[in-house]
Amino acid sequence: MPRRSFAEPDDFHRVLDQILEAATERGIEEQELARRAGAAPETLSRMKARGNGEFGLLVRLARVVGLRIAALPDSEVLESLQRGEFF
Repeated sequence: MPRRSFAEPDDFHRVLDQILEAATERGIEEQELARRAGAAPETLSRMKARGNGEFGLLVRLARVVGLRIAALPDSEVLESLQRGEFF
């Protein structure tokens, strides 16, 4: 099966930043996070620098810190609700 890349830089960084923040909250350093997800620390470093990477690795990184990646409707109303801006 071919590898799939997640190449929308803004969206990619948003997801990766959430994963890295969760890792920090759990006391997991980036090198350890990468290892637990089955990747070399250099791979994670390149993902951060380039703003893209393998989707499967992003999913594994999320799982390490107890997160999952989900598709949500693209809606300004939903985004406002998620930020706590109800009206």
